[in-house]
Amino acid sequence: MGGVPTRPATRIMIVGDSISHGREGDWTWRYRIWEWFRQNNTPVVFVGPHKGTIPPPPEDDRTRDGGYAPDVDRDFLQDCYHYSWWGKAACVVKDGIGEQVATHKPDLCLVELGFNDIGWGISDPGGTLKSMEALITEARTHNQALKFAIANVPQRTIVPGLGDLPVRVETYNELLAQAIPSWNQPSSPVVLVHLCENYLCREGSYDGLHPGALGEFEIAQAFSRTLLSPEFALTDRSTKELEIPQPVPRRVLSTPVNLAAAASSPNHEGWVRLTVTWDLVYGAYSYDIRIKTGHDDAWWDWHPVQDTRYQLWCSPMYLPTPEWKAQVRATAGEHVTSNNSQLVNVIVGQEDDL
Repeated sequence: MGGVPTRPATRIMIVGDSISHGREGDWTWRYRIWEWFRQNNTPVVFVGPHKGTIPPPPEDDRTRDGGYAPDVDRDFLQDCYHYSWWGKAACVVKDGIGEQVATHKPDLCLVELGFNDIGWGISDPGGTLKSMEALITEARTHNQALKFAIANVPQRTIVPGLGDLPVRVETYNELLAQAIPSWNQPSSPVVLVHLCENYLCREGSYDGLHPGALGEFEIAQAFSRTLLSPEFALTDRSTKELEIPQPVPRRVLSTPVNLAAAASSPNHEGWVRLTVTWDLVYGAYSYDIRIKTGHDDAWWDWHPVQDTRYQLWCSPMYLPTPEWKAQVRATAGEHVTSNNSQLVNVIVGQEDDL
């Protein structure tokens, strides 16, 4: 007696920008939707030209893939391919999607694009809509049965100088909702993902746009609702949308270690360069450093640093002494910081050793 036929795995290509790419140490919404497929015994294979997140500066130049959160399932690390990258815009991806579809042969594209087109003035809402339509048309030239789940654009928190951004985003989202039914075809369905309505940047992002731990679940949940649509035939009727756990897993950063601080000998004008270094913390987006001069108990305010090296030129009126101290903490957005490092005294006259 034969068993239940095994459904072939659906080949899924996630097409996106930084919201989908993620930063080193992130879980990413891509992982959360992968977990949902796994929990519901839905056979899928993720495809695309990329596999990781964006690595931290100064290596964020495609020289390597960044890693994921330490507790990400090892099976995902073998199946985490995608077509997403920081800064990608629909007006650019529309010209490259055909090659990617031809090469990686997806059955379904989960598309999260459009913010960079609208947010950074690359295009207006109407132009962004045309780019999205062109993306779909170009992809179909290589697979006429390709299915699409197209997300609308999130409303990021207010940015000074971009006061009209919310209106532009709202206009695009309205145009997209109106256009998608006309793009839909029986053999190549196109369904809207209500990402904007489910992912609230003021709560779920770490910087006003990009998803933190909560936002990753919110975006994945929005896609899961759309993927329950019968057009995709991915799941059975008993499958429910992705549930956001309570509490949401908390990102933890290690405390920076191996701090060293030194001041150079004065240059010909009497200025001294203070240098502080420390080891990279996995998953840190940036660091904060503060200096204590030793003249009183007051610290300088925390100063953000992108790299694991901080340099400051000190005037002859305010030269470092051995009583000066430095301290560093790792950060991952506005709400995640490590413990403060141990204090380190400044070594005067040995800056060249760092």
